[in-house]
Amino acid sequence: MRSAGRPLLLPLEGLWAPGAAMDVAGSRRAVAALAALLLLVTALGAASLPRLLALLTATLSGGTAAAAAHGDVLRAGLARYLVADRLLPPLPLVLAAAMVALAAAPLLAGRGVAGRAVCGVLAVGAAPLVIQRLGELAVVLVTPAAGLVPGDVAVLAGRFNVGAAGVAAAAGWAPAGALGVAAEAVNATGLWVVGLWGWGLARLAHDASRAGARLPAWPFALAVAAYGLAYAIYAACFPYYLMLVMGVG
Repeated sequence: MRSAGRPLLLPLEGLWAPGAAMDVAGSRRAVAALAALLLLVTALGAASLPRLLALLTATLSGGTAAAAAHGDVLRAGLARYLVADRLLPPLPLVLAAAMVALAAAPLLAGRGVAGRAVCGVLAVGAAPLVIQRLGELAVVLVTPAAGLVPGDVAVLAGRFNVGAAGVAAAAGWAPAGALGVAAEAVNATGLWVVGLWGWGLARLAHDASRAGARLPAWPFALAVAAYGLAYAIYAACFPYYLMLVMGVG
């Protein structure tokens, strides 16, 4: 049985005890846990790169000299995109995490919650990204090259993270505009991460205030709002990001 005043949540709960002082060692542990998870996510993403680049080369091989020249340009651009996609954590979640930290830290500081506690919640929320990268690696390794085109290779890893957009596509419907962005945002990993952020922040707020038995709703609303805004910003900037990474003027 957990003692009074000790928060409930997962193996990293020691990183985010609500009454903990803002000591240097505690802050370093929370930051180190978050950094270690992100490094693991990067390493798992990098593990799928050799296979993805081999599939890309296979889809662009053959054809006339002109087609080969065009294929070299396309291969270079898509290779840069794949490297960025595999080595970087999902950008909407990175932006959402920054928003959650900036908004939640001052709100919880007034209740005696240390800043490292919020960082610990973000570390717990990053854990589903490890599962996502493992699943993506499996999808990449088992998919044969036959029938693939270069565009398929670019989005191959994303087949693991099932979302509303994939379900709609399977049903023969392709939502456009704001509805399409919302469908892309509603995916398994995003919902899992946002749920963990909301739960962790709610536990911090509840255990710090001792106000009733119910968890407050505002941390969940904050996590959902931050993720939605971050994904909208990402969707608006993605065409420019794509041009920059692929070298399209």
